Amino acid sequence: MWNTFKRLSFKFFGRTLEPYIKHFDSIKGDLQHANIPLSLTEYVYAMFFILLLAFVIEFPFIVIIATLLFKDAIMAFIFSFTITIFLELGIFFLFYTHPSSVANYRKKNIESSISFATTYMSTIASSGAPPATMFKVLSKFKEYGEISREAEKINRDVEAFGMDLTSAIRKTAGRTPSPEFKELLWGLDTVLTTGGNVADFLHEKSKGFMAEYKRRLEQYSQTLSLLIEVYLTVILVGSIFFVIMSALMSIFGGSGNNLFMTFIQFMIIFVILPVVSIGFIFLIKTISPSA
Repeated sequence: MWNTFKRLSFKFFGRTLEPYIKHFDSIKGDLQHANIPLSLTEYVYAMFFILLLAFVIEFPFIVIIATLLFKDAIMAFIFSFTITIFLELGIFFLFYTHPSSVANYRKKNIESSISFATTYMSTIASSGAPPATMFKVLSKFKEYGEISREAEKINRDVEAFGMDLTSAIRKTAGRTPSPEFKELLWGLDTVLTTGGNVADFLHEKSKGFMAEYKRRLEQYSQTLSLLIEVYLTVILVGSIFFVIMSALMSIFGGSGNNLFMTFIQFMIIFVILPVVSIGFIFLIKTISPSA
């Protein structure tokens, strides 16, 4: 998909966007960390081509709907243009933040399994297998998620492109979004270069990563307990209390406010409470130490 948009965008825009590429330097590192197979220039060209394509599709469609609603061509045009601009800004924001979001996801995925993957690598190294074998075997275990993909890159660079192992490790270390995995790879590179004991190094690193993972689990447990208390006391109990009080107010306050109170109760029970609950679910999933 990316390659298709890239080809079409270069054919359409030519070199007209190149002076503006420098304004997007802030996402260059995120593109590498997100493992998006495009350079900064290619990504910017593809982004603007999709923005243009979305405008061509959105604007006439919204104009038709607005014309039916307003019965006035000028009002329909102004309304449609305004809505389209906001939609375009939303699409632009999504594209601008997409590399960072993917990079953060990959970072979290790596750091949630790095302690287990390092222990597995230590076991392989202790068996006397060559260091390159660690990454070859690790790349086949998809349970380790992004770490398996990083290992697959190293194994591909060694076996398919003929790079030596230390060069492949350095290349991946420069592109990984996780500081912990970067530290592991650079440390492994140093051990291999100096002729140190790989198994001992990985064993010590796995103990350190496991201790950090346990600390994160304890911190997450404490935070989760606090969030559950807030949810139960403020959200659930508060909603029930408000519904009961509003029902009593409707009974003793006469029939004038019944419709309004019923509407408020409906909004709290069927709109606000579900939305807040979904928000809590996303919040808990976001702060979870496991991917």
